[in-house]
This record gives sequence, structure tokens and C-alpha cells, in this order.
Amino acid sequence: MIKIMRGLKYICVVALVFFIGKMLYGEASSKALIDTVEEAVVSSMDVSGMEKANNRMVKRLYGLNANDYEGVCLYISSFNMNVEEILIVKLKDKSQGKTVEAAAENRRSTQLTNFDGYGVEQCKLLNDSILDVRGNYVLFVVSADAKQAEKAFLKSL
Repeated sequence: MIKIMRGLKYICVVALVFFIGKMLYGEASSKALIDTVEEAVVSSMDVSGMEKANNRMVKRLYGLNANDYEGVCLYISSFNMNVEEILIVKLKDKSQGKTVEAAAENRRSTQLTNFDGYGVEQCKLLNDSILDVRGNYVLFVVSADAKQAEKAFLKSL
């Protein structure tokens, strides 16, 4: 009985140290190139109705200055009445994650307001969108293929 208690004590100490380390250091930064992550995400979904946007469009739609980040990739719908888009951001510093996350949430909210009342399918895509912050990467996907995109994103990191 004493050996079991001693063993449990050591397991608890190891688990506590692991938990504290995870809290202090968070998720590890990925060394993956943004081009590699972009290719993985884009190839996992149907982007035939989308086009790659420039840095000015990132600023216009998200309020983010692409030069503040290690890399930014944005795909938007070619059609005004479609909300599909993909945003991938590689952060220079993990502290930038909250800013990008807030910008994506704001974009989703704006689009929901724009399509409220007549774009039922578009609103469903927005409500089912994926916003994932992992270490030094952020992914925001509005698409019927969002789940596949997230799987590819996670695998590419």
C-alpha cells in the first residue's frame, strides 16, 4: 500500500511539472514555412471560386498590416455574394495572436451582419467557420471545406 501511495505521489508531481511547463511555455512555434502551410490548406479544399488577395486587401478586410507579420496569406471569393475565404498568418511573436484572432472575429461578425436576413447559406458558412490559433500560426477559414482545411493546417505545422 505504501509503495502504491509513493508511486501515485511521483506521478502527481510529474504531471504537475508537465502542466506548469505547458502553461509557462505554451505551444511550440512551428518552423514550417508559410508557403508550405498555404499549399497544404489550399490543396485540401475546393478554391476554384477564390483568388489570392494582396496585402492591401488584408488591410481593408482585416485591418492588419501584413508587414507586421512573418507571413500572411489571404484567399477571398471571386464573387461578392459569397463569404468563402482563407486567412493564414505566421506571427513574428506569439503575442500578435490575440490581434489576429480579434481581427478574424471582427471580420466574421461584419460578414454576418452584411448577410443577415437574406444570405442563409452564407450565414451558415460563417457560423461554421474555423478560427484556430496554434503557436505562431493563425488559421481562419470560411468554407464548406473548413474542417478539411483545418486538418491540413494542423498536419502541415
